[in-house]
Parts: sequence; structure tokens; C-alpha cells
Amino acid sequence: MSIGSVLLGLALVAAGIAFVKFTFQITNFTGRQDWIESLAGSGQTYGVYKLFGVALVLLGLLIATGFGINVLNWIFAPLRAVFHYGAGD
Repeated sequence: MSIGSVLLGLALVAAGIAFVKFTFQITNFTGRQDWIESLAGSGQTYGVYKLFGVALVLLGLLIATGFGINVLNWIFAPLRAVFHYGAGD
């Protein structure tokens, strides 16, 4: 684990907190996303932005603590049988 990964993780956590806290201001700046509203319903741009912020916080914590690669390996473990990778295979 390097200082760069800690700083990147903390930056992602800060961005995620900003997305959750300032959802209304971000929506006023970017406008409502019609494709989100058509899929999820009226007013759901705010909810999707909040979910994105929470995902950024979780990703930032995983990167800052060094567990990001371990979690990704666990999530994508079922796909190892489908995609054979490695030297000499």
C-alpha cells in the first residue's frame, strides 16, 4: 500500500460525501437526467446521485485500506472458469 493509494482513496471518499451532501446543487448544475427519470421514475436523479456517492465512498475506503484488489478478486472469482488467463495457459 502506497501513499498514492491512500490519497486517491481519501479523494474518492471526499467526492462521495460531496455527492451525497450536495445532491440538490449538483442536480441544479447538471440538470435532471432524462434517461434516469424514464427508467427509475420522476425525481430519481437525486436518488441515483446519492447511490453513486455512497458507491464512491465505499470504493474510496477499499482503495485507501488496500482491500480493493481482494474484494474485486472475490467478486469476479466465478468468472475465472470462463476466462482463462495467466502465463503459459
